[in-house]
Amino acid sequence: MPSLSRPSTSATLRATVVLLALLLVAHAPMLLNDGLFMDDWLVLKPRPDFVIDIDFLLSAAGHPIFFSYDTFANWTGAPIAVMVALALAGILLGAMFLALTATRLGLLDRAEAVGFALIVWTYPGYQLWAGKANAVYVFSFGLLFTGAWLLTLAFTARGLRRVLLRVAAALVFLLSFALNSTIVLYAFMVLGLFVAIWRGGDAAHGFVRRTWLAAWRCALGYPELMVLPLVYWGTLNIWFKRIGAYAQHYGAHFPTLGELASGWKAFFITSYWDVVAGALKMTIEVPAPLGVAALLVGAALLLLRSETEPTTAKYTVAAPLLLAVVLFLALSFPYLVAGLRPSSLHFYESRHLLMFGLPLALILLGLKRWVEHAIGPKAAFAVVLGFGSVLSIGLLWDTYIFMQARTLKQEALANELVSRAQPAATVFALDDGFVDYPSRHVPFGFAEVTGMLRLAWGNQPFVGFALRGERSSVLQDVELARTAPGSAFHHVDPSGPQATISFQPGPGAAPNWVLVRKYYACRLLARCDVSQLLRQLAEVTIKPGPIAGITPLDRPKADAMPSR
Repeated sequence: MPSLSRPSTSATLRATVVLLALLLVAHAPMLLNDGLFMDDWLVLKPRPDFVIDIDFLLSAAGHPIFFSYDTFANWTGAPIAVMVALALAGILLGAMFLALTATRLGLLDRAEAVGFALIVWTYPGYQLWAGKANAVYVFSFGLLFTGAWLLTLAFTARGLRRVLLRVAAALVFLLSFALNSTIVLYAFMVLGLFVAIWRGGDAAHGFVRRTWLAAWRCALGYPELMVLPLVYWGTLNIWFKRIGAYAQHYGAHFPTLGELASGWKAFFITSYWDVVAGALKMTIEVPAPLGVAALLVGAALLLLRSETEPTTAKYTVAAPLLLAVVLFLALSFPYLVAGLRPSSLHFYESRHLLMFGLPLALILLGLKRWVEHAIGPKAAFAVVLGFGSVLSIGLLWDTYIFMQARTLKQEALANELVSRAQPAATVFALDDGFVDYPSRHVPFGFAEVTGMLRLAWGNQPFVGFALRGERSSVLQDVELARTAPGSAFHHVDPSGPQATISFQPGPGAAPNWVLVRKYYACRLLARCDVSQLLRQLAEVTIKPGPIAGITPLDRPKADAMPSR
């Protein structure tokens, strides 16, 4: 916290409005996506009579804050709307307070702050922006910057106002830990507090004593911040221990140098290299969204040109680049300790990348400050941060389009199942022909297929899986998961009679961008009927009988689960 400047209120307001307007347009597709994805089906109720049991979040997964949000969302009767609102609130609050904190501390000028926050909060490497259960993570990330803003205000406040701001900041930080890895960023914020105290110390004390006194004053003056992570982790480990599959999932160990190197390589490729490759591919195949993004960002640049200021100190170029490297290594380290790796091939495996827009924004900031010495601050801002924002928003829209197309395919399947009588089966394999369709598609997950079956035919112990997305031993794997301590799958029965659902592209099938454009025209412009669009999207047939290539579960009849 180097300084506490007070920028012009009107200029700050204008920059904030521009930032929020850009983010609302960038994330507008979220408002139209009312689908559930992957584990969303386990914790959220798509309709009031859809039976779920989310106690496993408390008794096995160790997510009390997550459990509270999901419980509230289901209690309202409109959990999808609640989660969309939660995600948007996290995006807008996080971006706004990130920009305000950076400008108040004198770290960024107003234009840089807008561009920086825009990159962070439109980062396309994280593909689950439309995920409903993961809205808790997005909101938690936003709360982290809300806490930083409150802490910044408390630093110069006095009396009761200071006490209230610090209590509010501590509470907000605690809630932000619902995304456990935010504790890494929290540590950086506490380090920033230490730097601010150090800079306010007496230089006559010498470096060593000044550093010691700053550390002592930081710990003694802000004890709530020092103990907060300890309280959180202590609470989890005493009352909300992870058990069963959830304890095994986080195989915590100190990685070897080889594991660290390969892990950091995997994070770099997934979070940045694949993003750049995706941008190049999109530029060739679907350039129109990038053109729209360019117009959007161009309008913002015109409004922010007067807010751009030159940077002169040499460290202002090197510091963001160095911090980007340190932050990248630090953010990925907890996942490497847990033995987790991201992947850009499956959208759900990008869930570890939410915060990796920060190192990217720091790199672009350093490049902007380096380039401005040659072409000036305004041109550098437009070339580097402007161009980066265009690519980020364009790729973000591409992800939203993919997720919306996935929702439409799920709805088409669910609607077809609803219109048919349930066959004499409770175990279903989905032969998904969209895997071969020439447009990006990922096989539906176990929770998605099972959820669609229960949505169509009621709360029975269905088991559903994508035929080409699972191993031949999938039913044995389900049985192990069902009987594990703290399982989220007690309601399924993999031993029942079987059937195969053929789900093939219909006459209305189209590449994702074309399909979603038609959907938007139907829903927003009333140019067609959405139900008709869904009926033409896919052709569904059901064949009762043993599933080819799947080993049946041999369970004694006495152990079989009763139907509900």
